[in-house]
Parts: sequence; C-alpha cells; structure tokens
Amino acid sequence: MTLPIEGAAALRQILGILSDHEIEDSDGRLDALDRRLSLAWNGQEWETMTASERGIPMSRLDAELLVRGLRFTEMMSTHLPFFDQVCAVSDWIIGELDMTFPGISET
Repeated sequence: MTLPIEGAAALRQILGILSDHEIEDSDGRLDALDRRLSLAWNGQEWETMTASERGIPMSRLDAELLVRGLRFTEMMSTHLPFFDQVCAVSDWIIGELDMTFPGISET
C-alpha cells in the first residue's frame, strides 16, 4: 500500500491508541506494522513530515487491525467535541483500505 508520510503518521497514531489501551497483540502484528510504517522514512523525514510517498507492505490482517483501531477510537471519542471529525477521518481511512482490501469496511 502506498502512503504519504502524513498517512503513515495517522496510522501510527491509531496503533499507539491501541497500545495505550492495552489491546491484546498476542501475534505481534501491532508492533510489526508500526515498525514497517516507521522504517519507511528516515528520522529527518519524520521530523519535518516532508517526504515522498512510500510503499508499505500490508496484509489484510494488518488492515483489519487498523479498522478495529479506528472503530475503537470512534467509540472512545463519542463524548468529545470533535467526534464528527474523528468519524470523518475514520471513514476516509477505511475507504482507502477498502480499495486495496475489498470488503474490509465490513470488519
């Protein structure tokens, strides 16, 4: 899956939220995906958030993990004033994942 660095940063935020809430990662998929996202760009690129798009190896199971993370984030944000923004971003990300992994939005 090809991502801009900003997209990778957003996905890493989702993974961080899952980690912060001690979501079970018995197979190490959460940490492995975070490593793949972070290693695609160097430290200077992360610091400036300016870099070209990069291809990130991602499986359907990785996409399912992200969808679960997005749904969890939505659920935890229901009482926040920016809930609509959380939902809009989630819908956009899931739509992008659904193009690569058809049917993933049904997860």
